Amino acid sequence: MAGIRFSQLIDNFITTIERYGSTVLQPEISSSRPANIRVITSEQVTDCKIFLWTITPGGGGPGVRPESERRIQMTNISGMPLWPGVRTLLGGWSQEFGVYAFWDARRHTKFSFRSPSLQVDANTLETAGTTGIATQFRPTKEGEEVVVAVAPGSLLWYVQNGLPLHNSQDDAAFVVDLAAASPEEERNFLDSAQSEIESARRYDLVETMRAFRDASFRPAVLQAYSYKCAVCNCDLKLVDAAHIVPITHPTSTDEVTNGIALCRLHHGAYDNALLGVKSDCQIVINPNMTNRLHEIGLDSGLEEFKSRLPDVIRVPASIEARPTPDRLRLGLKLRGWPEEQIA
Repeated sequence: MAGIRFSQLIDNFITTIERYGSTVLQPEISSSRPANIRVITSEQVTDCKIFLWTITPGGGGPGVRPESERRIQMTNISGMPLWPGVRTLLGGWSQEFGVYAFWDARRHTKFSFRSPSLQVDANTLETAGTTGIATQFRPTKEGEEVVVAVAPGSLLWYVQNGLPLHNSQDDAAFVVDLAAASPEEERNFLDSAQSEIESARRYDLVETMRAFRDASFRPAVLQAYSYKCAVCNCDLKLVDAAHIVPITHPTSTDEVTNGIALCRLHHGAYDNALLGVKSDCQIVINPNMTNRLHEIGLDSGLEEFKSRLPDVIRVPASIEARPTPDRLRLGLKLRGWPEEQIA
């Protein structure tokens, strides 16, 4: 399997994390490793040094290396640089499985110039393609290591929040299960800890995976709606994933069917009960809200806003990803819409 040029790997990497909600600043374009970038979201800013290679089948031929082994072959570097406040990412892209894998840079600060390689199992990569994330425990000369594989939709989350997964050596096998765990399954996992230290470590892992589930909602919804607002078809990196049933409600979920892709303007109008989506996906305007806006003198631009609205939202091509009528009705009810408009 032929390798991909580093410049192309970085371009694809940056395009992916920008697509899912970040702004990336790259002070200088480099064709050699590492790439220095700053990843900016509304929640945080992360400075990164990125080392990427193509993940290929293990070398040596049949019978020499395990058939399921995949690896990156690192050349012309002597180790991973570590600086305070900078995230060093040591990873690879698998064209075969369409996922990224990352090794723990802290375990590889020094190594030989003789083309060292790092391994990951094909099953780990395949699982990440299905669940969004997977981990693999890997003993090394430098110490125990957890390899983390992520699908493109989870890449931004990993860059900014995934470092704790590399500290989950004793519990790495549970990461995939926790990615979709119910509250009861989380409690069973915590209660089975054998010591206070293990309990604290497991609590941190549960919190990390809860954050992963929360972050997975946005890319899933944006992908379902082709990264465009369901009302105005706008993209421009100004599209959010709006919850139909608000996240504060006990029945709210992070399933894609509980989301609509909306630009910042229409997201604000939806959450503030000015704009609504009925169970048949028809777009409606709340008369109670328009009257209130008129009363307090904040109705400037309302008529133009209304005139630009289509009759219905644009729904995902996949039937399985479309919002459900029950959730659309509940979303209107919880936002205080008049009963006659909830249908």
